[in-house]
Amino acid sequence: MKKLMMLALGLALSFTAAQAQTVKQNAKETAHQAGQTVDAAADKVGRETKKAGRKVSRAAKNTKEDMKDGTNRALNKADRKMKKAERKMDNSR
Repeated sequence: MKKLMMLALGLALSFTAAQAQTVKQNAKETAHQAGQTVDAAADKVGRETKKAGRKVSRAAKNTKEDMKDGTNRALNKADRKMKKAERKMDNSR
């Protein structure tokens, strides 16, 4: 009877150890998957940030060019008006 109890206890302990090993393996796999998910999320954030940075740079460049074009148009218009005024003055003499 004592041997039977020892055998049952040994079986229970080995079953518990096997179950603990399975739980440990599942925890390792879950942690690994969580790490991969975090890495993928960080990569996506990096890509989105880079894309947003390019958009801002492009917008700034476009704004600079728009300002330059607007200034040139205003200068051309002022130049035309001055030439017109000069012609009027020359004609009135």
